[in-house]
Amino acid sequence: MVLLKLSFENIFKLVALLYSFIAGLIIFLTVFLREKNFIKDFKSIDIDGIKFKKKTVLIEDYEHQYTLCGNLSAKDNETLIMMGGIPSDPSESMFWMASEIIKMNSSFKILILHLPFYENYSKIEPKDDTAKFNTLNLPFNRESSNENVKIDPKFSHCNQSKVVEKILKKLEIFQAHFIGHDRGVIVFEHLMIRNNDLFLSLSRGAQIWDHYEDEWSKLAPSICVGPPHRFMTKPWQLKLLFNLITFFEFPFAIRSEGFLNKCKNAKKGSELFNRFTHLTFRTNMPSKSFLLKFKQTMYQTDSLLEINNRKRLPNNIKIMQFQGEDEFKLNSKNKLTSDQPYFGKYNLFKNEIEDIYPNCEYQVPNKIQNQFIDSKNGYKKVTLLPSARMSFFALIPDSAHFNVIENPKGCASAVNDFISECNLEKI
Repeated sequence: MVLLKLSFENIFKLVALLYSFIAGLIIFLTVFLREKNFIKDFKSIDIDGIKFKKKTVLIEDYEHQYTLCGNLSAKDNETLIMMGGIPSDPSESMFWMASEIIKMNSSFKILILHLPFYENYSKIEPKDDTAKFNTLNLPFNRESSNENVKIDPKFSHCNQSKVVEKILKKLEIFQAHFIGHDRGVIVFEHLMIRNNDLFLSLSRGAQIWDHYEDEWSKLAPSICVGPPHRFMTKPWQLKLLFNLITFFEFPFAIRSEGFLNKCKNAKKGSELFNRFTHLTFRTNMPSKSFLLKFKQTMYQTDSLLEINNRKRLPNNIKIMQFQGEDEFKLNSKNKLTSDQPYFGKYNLFKNEIEDIYPNCEYQVPNKIQNQFIDSKNGYKKVTLLPSARMSFFALIPDSAHFNVIENPKGCASAVNDFISECNLEKI
């Protein structure tokens, strides 16, 4: 029986790898036709009139990448530090939101940091440390041990945050507002714990907060409540899962249906066309090198570890959340969207905001508690609980996990309002 099971699993993996190869070739050709210059590494780029310049900074013999835009002579309270996540390019995914912020406030300077050591030229160098977490394997959710697997500690979010601190010091940035999305949030939280004097505020996008129950992890991958870290420690599994949820919405969808409807008639070369290309195709063609680096990170982090780490966050820094409104919404194909519910049965923010879909597993329109929602310019503000740690909670329409790509203007509007409030309080 064991031999039969192993044989089936090996066949499953071979089929998955063959599918990934064919899908990867189709995706590559699709992106090439949509963005003929996508392979070229840019030094400067213009997005809707906002100019971005790519630079590097040398820290301990390693060139770390960052991108600048806006008013380069901005004061501390007009300086914004951004970092994106994975599998989308952690720099490029933030460009559209950054351009919208600059259009709203031209006095801002924005520095977009690349996730440290995820540059193409970095190498994996395992040390004596071993993996902290095991792997869950498709298709039977079997757990396999990684207790003897050597890791490269520089890919941990804690060590990445130490590099960020050195980068900012070298660039003579001693205070700023921080904006993170996905993995970028975790890096900034580690940085805040160690050096809260750097932070004028923290804006967090598409990242779970302080409530998680152990049994929720067992629902993956059919229902994902928070990112399924353990499946991501095998590159081929991550690539397969992300491909399936993008193109087949199996076992759930990742893109907002509202966003997809807007993209149907997008003209080639337009900002909307490029955002659709990035989210739909570019995120589905990560290099083997990139996936192996992500594997190193996933060996060293977990949702519960990240949640427990938040207990160490200082209380004197204002924090906001900008979350895709379509998280855990059923689309027209009756598929659940994304992985981060902010309400109901799997509420990841139950200690922060009023429950706008009480007792619901997914969004049920006739159960919505509109009295807790305040419509703003491009986003919706949710009423906080009296005991909330956060100072601001925004829902971004027509977006889910990748809100900074699906609706960058809504994200920018929410974050701009939050930062304006923080700056006013400092006067």
